[in-house]
Amino acid sequence: MHVDNMLASNEALGLALCLVLAVIALKNRGFVREIFNDPDRLWRIIPRVALIETAILVLWTSLFDNWRQLIGLPYRLSQKWPSQRVEYNPPSDDVRTVTLILLAISLVLVACVVARHVGGVIIQILLFMAAITFWAPIFAIRQRFDVNLSLGFDGSITSPVNIVGYLLWVLMAWSLDIIVIMLSYVLLLSLVAIPVTILLEITRLRQPKVTKEADSFFASLQERTSSSRQA
Repeated sequence: MHVDNMLASNEALGLALCLVLAVIALKNRGFVREIFNDPDRLWRIIPRVALIETAILVLWTSLFDNWRQLIGLPYRLSQKWPSQRVEYNPPSDDVRTVTLILLAISLVLVACVVARHVGGVIIQILLFMAAITFWAPIFAIRQRFDVNLSLGFDGSITSPVNIVGYLLWVLMAWSLDIIVIMLSYVLLLSLVAIPVTILLEITRLRQPKVTKEADSFFASLQERTSSSRQA
């Protein structure tokens, strides 16, 4: 495989996405630590399962599906003519079905975490509005980058200017693809999080449970305070 084909591949985009997600997690490790150290046992399990399932989704799509086709799916389905909805070299129906199932599970689990630690319905509506506002123009821009990226390197391999220029183009194409992937996920997540939040509110699972683990401590403290006052 030529280097330009490798850089334009779905696997390379998936690797770049993993690196970006890892950097985001490291930059927000305090928030991540808070989520994983939730006082309720159930809410310590859910984020871990969500992390594992989402990691499986990212790896599966990077190795077996196609990120660019997946994020372009809503646009293609909205087209009027069948010829405009055709995918070139698509994955098999079974692979795409597994991808959509993994995506649905990931969205529900992460929506639970969002409802618990980020905010309620109002914040989720604001997330949806922000995601859809930025998604459309960036999606249109990345279409052009992806077309040129698929054409490969057409400069001279002996020219440093051509090589550096192409690598910068690849980085910009990856950046736009990753931004659209993340915006698409946030857009879907905000939609899923609304009914999930309402359900968690109804079942009273969204807020921390009131426990009696500290009752003995406060009882002892009260007893000592009373004793000191009497003395």
